[in-house]
This record gives sequence, structure tokens and C-alpha cells, in this order.
Amino acid sequence: MKYGYFDNDNREYVITRPDVPAPWTNYLGTEKFCTVISHNAGGYSFYQSPEYNRITKFRANASFDRPGHYVYLRDDVSGDYWSISWQPVAKSLEEATYEVRHGLSYSTFKCDYNGISARKTLFVPKGEDTEIWDVVIKNNSDAPRTLSAFSFVEFSFSHIQSDNQNHQMSLYSSGTSYEDGVILCDLYYNTDDFTGFYYLASSFDPDSFDGQRDAFIGPYRDESNPLAVEQGRCSNKVQTCYNQCGSLHKQFTLQPGEEIRFNFILGIGKHEAARVRAKYQDFAEVDAALEAIKTHWDSRCNKFQVKSPNEGLDTMINAWTLYQAETCVVWSRFASFIEVGGRTGLGYRDTAQDAISVPHSNPRSTRKRLVDLLRGQVRAGYGLHLFDPDWFDPEKADVKPSKSPTVVPTPSDEDKIHGIKDTCSDDHLWLVPTIINYIQETGEEGFLDEVIPYADGGDATVYEHMKAALNFSAEYVGQTGICKGLRADWNDCLNLGGGESAMVSFLHFWALQEFVALAKHKGKAADIEKYTEMAANVREACEQHLWDDEGGWYIRGLTKDGDKIGTAQQTEGRVHLESNTLAVLSGLASQERGEKAMDAVDENLFSEYGLHLNSPSFATPNDDIGFVTRVYQGVKENGAIFSHPNPWAWVAEAKLGRGDRAMKFYDALNPYNQNDMIEKRVAEPYSYVQFIMGRDHENHGRANHPWLTGTSGWAYFAVTNFILGVQTGFNGLTVDPCIPTAWPGFEVSRQWRGATFNIKVENPDHVSKGVVSVTLNGEAIDGAIPEQPAGSVNTVTVIMG
Repeated sequence: MKYGYFDNDNREYVITRPDVPAPWTNYLGTEKFCTVISHNAGGYSFYQSPEYNRITKFRANASFDRPGHYVYLRDDVSGDYWSISWQPVAKSLEEATYEVRHGLSYSTFKCDYNGISARKTLFVPKGEDTEIWDVVIKNNSDAPRTLSAFSFVEFSFSHIQSDNQNHQMSLYSSGTSYEDGVILCDLYYNTDDFTGFYYLASSFDPDSFDGQRDAFIGPYRDESNPLAVEQGRCSNKVQTCYNQCGSLHKQFTLQPGEEIRFNFILGIGKHEAARVRAKYQDFAEVDAALEAIKTHWDSRCNKFQVKSPNEGLDTMINAWTLYQAETCVVWSRFASFIEVGGRTGLGYRDTAQDAISVPHSNPRSTRKRLVDLLRGQVRAGYGLHLFDPDWFDPEKADVKPSKSPTVVPTPSDEDKIHGIKDTCSDDHLWLVPTIINYIQETGEEGFLDEVIPYADGGDATVYEHMKAALNFSAEYVGQTGICKGLRADWNDCLNLGGGESAMVSFLHFWALQEFVALAKHKGKAADIEKYTEMAANVREACEQHLWDDEGGWYIRGLTKDGDKIGTAQQTEGRVHLESNTLAVLSGLASQERGEKAMDAVDENLFSEYGLHLNSPSFATPNDDIGFVTRVYQGVKENGAIFSHPNPWAWVAEAKLGRGDRAMKFYDALNPYNQNDMIEKRVAEPYSYVQFIMGRDHENHGRANHPWLTGTSGWAYFAVTNFILGVQTGFNGLTVDPCIPTAWPGFEVSRQWRGATFNIKVENPDHVSKGVVSVTLNGEAIDGAIPEQPAGSVNTVTVIMG
């Protein structure tokens, strides 16, 4: 069943039926102010942190999807009323038609009901800490219509999300006031002029207003039938304590064919309201601000555009997958309809992997995240699994919380730094290939010499930080020489403790290979020798202890007692995705073993919705393996289709030269291909999700936890670098695709270091992999395509064969 379609010309997803089985969300804001909004205008806003400096309330129940950022309309003659978004009033879909367009950092809601058409566009202007609700109402009937418009938003009564949910004192810690068309909500215990005040303003002079939720909604009512809208006028009530809201009301009369435009403005900062209101009373400023958002994303998306025989791939890569990856880089993991601000900070491994995907489109944010991660690394070499980058930012370390840009409590030094028992064994290793990818993209080799402090004191160059990460994994190995699992590896539920993780050793090998290439580029002879030998030792240990001859695949690891996990002899957890894909991705596995391992992945883990994490699911609790054995079968880490490592399989098959298999795996997970099966998928068809229920669960195929997942970054990186094969290097670009044999070719426009490369790949012999010639502007190229002058437009022709 379809609920909408992709509008590729406008980079929008258009929802034509609002009664989708779950909220389909979007992210508004690219800097400090963010709103997470659903297709029914449910959602919440925050400033910098979803846990601290919450601006509006949201009740953490995704199926309920309230409250939100609503505009109500009322026919003041008949008393009939509705909302521009289908919810919360929810007029019958036989009487009213609704359309929602989720664009890149904006959402537009349209409604046609009883002769009135209405449009509301929500977005956060660049350079502003405010959200615009741009509203247009038109009378399509043949008679004059007298209407009233009401805004509604429920303010947070504490800047701390947990207080909003649990702390009764918060009921008495905020209040509202009204002056000159602005409702101001203040938190009495926060004297900071900026973070302690929220406001709602409008471009018109209101006829009435409400700053109290209970006055606007009324007793024994909710957002679907607010008393003020039903009566046609707000109560003009503001006061301290209890639940605060922002509602501004205006009555107007429209002649047949006439339309009116106005806006509401939600923001932060006591003295900002008047300035922002005055600015956006000029609708040319509103139009310019929205156009700037579209230009922002056009610029980012145009860094890499593809035209291929696979429409779903083109749609996702040219807009949605990059957009989702950038969203993860900026907002991390704790701002969604699932994670609604209960935690804050950066996950080490997540952030390192997010950043590998966007240095071409967002080098500034990538660099910032790399510095954050380097500051979150300790001298021993491991990374702090979850941390707030402000703790280690010297520019913010001495700033008192009340004056900080976000009011985040700072823990003691002892609480900041966790020990080995709380360390995840993979976190620090992702940093190495991500830093190298950033340097290859930008050419900023001086970054390697930048001195950055460790979280627990002392400092080192970026290059030395990378060596510390590699050395840590070489030191913390078990009896077989395989890296220890520690608290967990990438799989948070695989808690091996004193056991050993195959996945981490393969990751270690990949990081070593990348680092040795860097050392060779920099002419570091001693490091070349040391880390080449280290990589050889890792390879030897892996090949000796991790290959299962009977099964023909790589095992997942060993328990502290030396029992193997993931062998042909076992009835639970026989085949695992992470170990087999990373064995090939890293370059450790031979062609023969790599093909056998990936054949086992295809045979045991593939489904029409993607690759399972392990199969069969664990059914017997075993604490030597970890909590994964106690998770329901087919759910999350225990036999679900865990999306994040699926792209590792695409890379593995591309490295093996098997383009048909790589595309088979890609198409299975691609949400675009599930647009007509929403009754099964449930979640958005434009967003990758954390996991999909596995075949061992009755809801096999249902997608869960959209948006904030490392899947998007890896999906983008895997497709652009390995399937389409356009890779940056220290000395130039290479184009080495691995595509389905049916493809006659494809085209890519790639911007690199200020120059544009229009790449045409031809596949006359219908091979999956292999390049016989490359020309640059008509001249044959042997090796990498060299850097070209900034501003130049270059033609590259690649012939496969």
C-alpha cells in the first residue's frame, strides 16, 4: 500500500494519505535550533541539546504523536473548525484532503476543506534560533468567508527533558507573559537572557491570546477539541506555574478567490522576539530565508550526483541518504521520536562512522567532529564511549553552566573518564579511516600535525592519536591474539568481557592498512615497518583462529573460556554478519575465503528486507556471550535485520568484484523499494532505520527507529565509493566501479577540491568490475585522476571491461 511518492525534482517526499501507520518525521534546522516534526505537525524543538534546553514539549509515545506545532482554522459563521495538518482535529478524509511535503530541512502541510485551502510551511532560517510557520489561506468558495486562525505550541516548563517528564517542581518553575504580539515563556531559575526564555510571535497583531495550556485546551479536553478554538476566542490568560503554551488568534474575512498570508514565529531569547518578529513581517525575508535553506542543500547534494539504471539508488544517493547522514553528524543519536532527549552527547563509534560519509559535503562539521572525538580519546588509546564534547573543549571548560550556550551539568573529572571495564573495544578504531578519508577529501595534511589534548591529560598530534588507537588494540588481545571484546564491540549486546572479538580484529586490520598507506604517503619509514608487521600478526591470528572450515565462514569470536561463537556445529548464532563482512571489507580475507564467507552470508542471512545480523537467533541465555542471548528472537541484535552493518556487505561484495550480489543486497535494504509495502514496513520510506524485525519474529519486515542510525552514512559511503567506485586518494581520484552486469553504464558529477568532474562510465562488455581505460578531458590517464584547478569543469570517461 502506498501513502506517498518521491518528488525528485524538488527533493521532497510527498505524503498523500495522512493516516500512515506511524509518524513520518523530518528535521528542521542545520545549526543550533532544531525541530523534529511529524507529517501531522507533532514534535518538539530544542536548542543545541535535546536533553537540555528543550523549548517545546513532546510526550514520548510515537503512536500518539502529540503535542506539536499546530495551526487551527475556524469558520466563525458555522463554528466548524479544523487543523491545517490532519492531526490533531482529524477531519474525515472523505470531507477534507491533506498533503504533506517533507523537504530537506522544511515541511509543508496543505489542506483543502469546505472551500478553504490552507498551506503551512515550517523551517528554521539559517543564522537564526527560531522557527517560521509560513501560512497562506485562500477562499475558493463563491461567498465571503469569515475565519479565525489559532496557533498552538506547548512550551517546555523546564530546559531539562527529564524534568518535563518526572519532576513535579517543574510545574511551578515557569510562567508566561504577553506584550506587543509576543507570548514570552520564562524559567524562573535560569537568569540567562538567552536560554531561559522562549517565545511565540506572529506577523499580525493578535485579536486574543493564551499563554496557559489549561485555558486554551479546557478541562477534560485535548488538542483535538480545544475550548478556545471551539468558542472562537482565546482567554487572554498568562500566569506563572502549571502548563504553558503559545496561542495567538486572528480573525479575518476573505472574499471569493482572495488569500491572506501571515506567519507565526517560535524562538529562543528574551530580546530576540521583537527583532525577529519585525524582520519576518516582511514576507520577502521569509521567502529569502526558505530559499537559502534550499540553496544550502542544493550545494551539499550537488557535490555528488548520479544517474544510473537504478531509480531508487539515484533518488536516495542524490538527496535522502546524504541528508540523513548529515542529520546524524549534526544531531547525533538522541533527538527523534524514539530517543526524545533522555540522553545527550556523542557516541564515539557512531560519530566516527557518521563523519566518514560527509567530508565532501560538510568538511567543517566533519573536522569539528574529528576534533571532538580526538579530545574524547584517553592516553591509553581507547575512546570514551559516550561523552559531551563540551567537557573537553578548552573554550568552554571554564564557562559556568548558567552562561553556557547549553545548560549542561559538568561531571567531575573522575566521572568523565571511564576505565577498561566500561570500554567498547571497537570505538577508537573507526577514528583512523575516518581521519584519513577526511585528509584525502580535503587535502588538509596539516591536520595530522595539529596538537590536541587527551581526555585524561597530556596531548599529542593527530597522527600520534591515531597510533595510540592502533597500539591499544594490539595490546588488548586474548590468548589467541584476537582483540578482546571488553564491555562490548560494535554489537552492544555481545558482552564478551574476557572473550575475544573477531569483528574488532578485522576492524583493527582495516585501520592498520589505512594507516600504513598514510605512513607511506608521509614517508614515515619506522611506522611503515612497525604497523605493517602489526597487520601481519593480526592477519595470521585471524586466519588461524577465526576461520570455520566446516561452515566455510568466519566465526564471531570466543568466550572467556575459549568457546567459539558462530560455528557450523552450533544450532544458535551459527553465522554472523559483522565478522564475515569485515573480514572481506578490511582486505584480510583471500578471494577464495572471502567468496565462501559472503556466500554463507547470502545463504543464511539474506531476506527480501535486508541481511540479518545473525542466524538462527539465540534462544538459550548464555552470559558468556552476552545480553544478546536474552533479547527476543528476531529483534535488534538477536537475529534482526540490523541495518547499520548491511552496507559492509555491499562493500565486501564490491571488493570481491560481484556487482550483482552487491546490488541485490543494496536493493533489499533500500527504503525506497518498500514504498508500496508500508503496511509491512510502517516506518518512513525515505529514511533508513536502526533495525527491521527478523524472520524469527512474527512482525518480520517491520522497520523500527528511523533517522538516527549509522546506516545512512555507511550506505552513502558504500554506494559512492565502492559500488559506483568514485574514491578520493592522497594523489587523486580513482574510478573503479563494481556494478550489476546488466548496467550499460552510469554517470556521476563529483566535486572535489573545488573542481567538478563529470564522469561517464561505459560498460560495453557488461562486466561487474574492471577498468580498461580512463580519459580526462580527452587525454588518457594512467593511474589516479589528478587534482584540477578550482572552478574547472572536467570530463572523465571510464571504459569497463
